[in-house]
Amino acid sequence: MRAMRKTSKTVVAAIGLGIALVACGGAPAGDPAQRIEAYLQARVKGDVDRMITLSCAAWEPNARLEATSIQGRSPALDALACRTSATEGNTAFVACTGKIVTNYDGERREFDLAERQFKVVQEGGEWRMCGYR
Repeated sequence: MRAMRKTSKTVVAAIGLGIALVACGGAPAGDPAQRIEAYLQARVKGDVDRMITLSCAAWEPNARLEATSIQGRSPALDALACRTSATEGNTAFVACTGKIVTNYDGERREFDLAERQFKVVQEGGEWRMCGYR
């Protein structure tokens, strides 16, 4: 009888925890830093659809602009590494090192990824690129 009460309490606690996770939306899928790395990889590949998939709804027009800003310039990533530097509620900030390197008409340009942090927000159960800080 005593074991049955203990099992019942455990089941009730597990159900309560499950309901709380569903009500709160649960934890977002993926690591914010990995999402930004995927966004940057899509950017240099010119994969606009992938960039939009990895973006929050408010950032989608900017993702389109970022994709076209380096098209035709032979973009590549050099030594990309990202880490989540801070999390504030539904927002995370990701710091990256490395560069986006472009070549156009014999001119090489480098864009240092460490110059700004990426803002990542929880949307649709996932972390999504949503601007800069």
